[in-house]
Amino acid sequence: MNSGEGLHKPVFGLTIDELLRSDEELTKKVIKESKQLAHPKLKFLFDVFISIGLVLLVVKLVVLFLNKVTAMEIGLYGGSFFWNFGSLILMVGGGIGSSMLKEKYKQD
Repeated sequence: MNSGEGLHKPVFGLTIDELLRSDEELTKKVIKESKQLAHPKLKFLFDVFISIGLVLLVVKLVVLFLNKVTAMEIGLYGGSFFWNFGSLILMVGGGIGSSMLKEKYKQD
């Protein structure tokens, strides 16, 4: 006997396909709930993008402030494009993605 063999035997003589086919409302509910399982993971990813963008912005502002106020000359490694637009791109991208995700799951 295979270890997964018992998983495919129908209980009460019905398969999952037969049960779901008989109730269209139940089928729609199962599909909707399975889609919503992915929602928290994707939302978390977009929230991480926004957070990283905020951290980059704060780091840049702190370095600029310290360079102005003190005699320190702290350099920002990675290129000016990264420091000037990286945080903006991450925050806007995360916000748009989060908004699109919210609208998608609101409609379902």
